[in-house]
Amino acid sequence: MKFRTMLLASAAVMFTSSAFAADITNPFFLPTQGKFLSDTSVEFSREKWEGEEGGASKDLYANETLAFGLTDNLAIVGSIGNTFDYNKDANLNNDHNFDYELGVKYNHNFGKVLTQVGVSYYTYDPQSFYGQNWGVDNEDGDDRWEKQINAHVMLGYAMDCGLTPYTSFSVNADIDEDNNEQAYSWFVGAHKMFEKVALDGGFRYEFGDEEWEGNNENLYVQAAADYYVRDNFTVGVYGDYNLLPEDKDTKYDYTIGLSAKVLF
Repeated sequence: MKFRTMLLASAAVMFTSSAFAADITNPFFLPTQGKFLSDTSVEFSREKWEGEEGGASKDLYANETLAFGLTDNLAIVGSIGNTFDYNKDANLNNDHNFDYELGVKYNHNFGKVLTQVGVSYYTYDPQSFYGQNWGVDNEDGDDRWEKQINAHVMLGYAMDCGLTPYTSFSVNADIDEDNNEQAYSWFVGAHKMFEKVALDGGFRYEFGDEEWEGNNENLYVQAAADYYVRDNFTVGVYGDYNLLPEDKDTKYDYTIGLSAKVLF
């Protein structure tokens, strides 16, 4: 078979609309047994603060997440991301700053009541961000990889009109570190599916202890809109804005991103 023919056949399989009819943008969606869901995103974040040590930061982050259905309700999820730093800080490596995550998600429904639990392991090498001198020049001499355990629970209700109000709670915990910092996130919002468009939005409250800053609390409003190019292929835009930043000197703090999802 010629290479061109193989490409055309692969594209036909990936973008066929007859085999899939599920709302792949729904926060509770998991690929069924033997199926893959690819979620590719690129986001731009911007923050500016005033005061004696005022300044600004802006970053570009790209991520690829792939979920595989082990059963119809259980999926293994892996992702790789990269932060592109635009602050031109001489102490940062602006070429490649990779992070990795691997975990599982499980759904169980009680009629129209939807539930999901998930746990994952997240890690990155600080030397890829700060250079090979990290761990040599810093005070504690720690050059180990950063390691975290993430867990979440989610509860929702599938209404007949295509609206799914839901809430989620997640925890991010450092491991293999003396400080054992923990961060928490609570989201309340809703997901709405139309014929070709899916909307999602709500409020996210983040809080937790940080070694250098003490208690940290922020309230974000977030929203997403996705368009169905095919039943198994969507493109979308998403973002959030910090309404009540913990640091009162913060002038603004927001994120805007683009995403594409494919079920195959």
